[in-house]
Amino acid sequence: MNEKLNLMQKLNEAAKSIGAVHKDGKNSFQNYEFQSEGAIKAAVEHAIQGVGIRIIPNYEIINQYDKASKKGGSNHFVDVMGKFLITDGSESQTGSMPGSGQDNGEKAMAKACTSAQKYFYKQLFNITDQEEDPDATDSNATVGESLINSEQRNRLDRLFESLAGVTNKDKEFVAKAYLKKVGSVDKLTHSSANTLIELVTNKLDSYVDKEDQSA
Repeated sequence: MNEKLNLMQKLNEAAKSIGAVHKDGKNSFQNYEFQSEGAIKAAVEHAIQGVGIRIIPNYEIINQYDKASKKGGSNHFVDVMGKFLITDGSESQTGSMPGSGQDNGEKAMAKACTSAQKYFYKQLFNITDQEEDPDATDSNATVGESLINSEQRNRLDRLFESLAGVTNKDKEFVAKAYLKKVGSVDKLTHSSANTLIELVTNKLDSYVDKEDQSA
């Protein structure tokens, strides 16, 4: 049956089979949970094998530099542009996603590539971390644009608190900076709340993991 589908149809079938990928990792220092690289890759690999496509990555370094740490050491920062060839052997499509990594050793490059691949997969297949809950949406919202639910609100609150901690800024200041376009967290839709959660989580991931620095 898969032989009769074009590449875009195969991608759609793969996306349908992935479903939610729940958070299986935890950053104990910054106190937030996340979807691990392994969980995302496992879900995607199973799905694309089922429809007969491969995704081949290629990375270009766009920036790298060293910066002194507060403990007197040195942190290495790497920015890459990941380019991904999606093919079923007959048709091909390409996509891209930037990634950043930082470490006090050679792991910075690997972290940057991992970040680019992980978030490319998440965006390509629209991977969320929870199943849709029809009882968690606001019935007064415009059709197709349900409002932020309580779980998303709590997650954003924790993320803003964590980001405030690592940036040495007031939590309210951080929240206002991310909510300036909508004015209030109450005005976020379900989809825009997920996008904002992804954005803030990615920002947290870009900071130095102090646990790795002390290792």
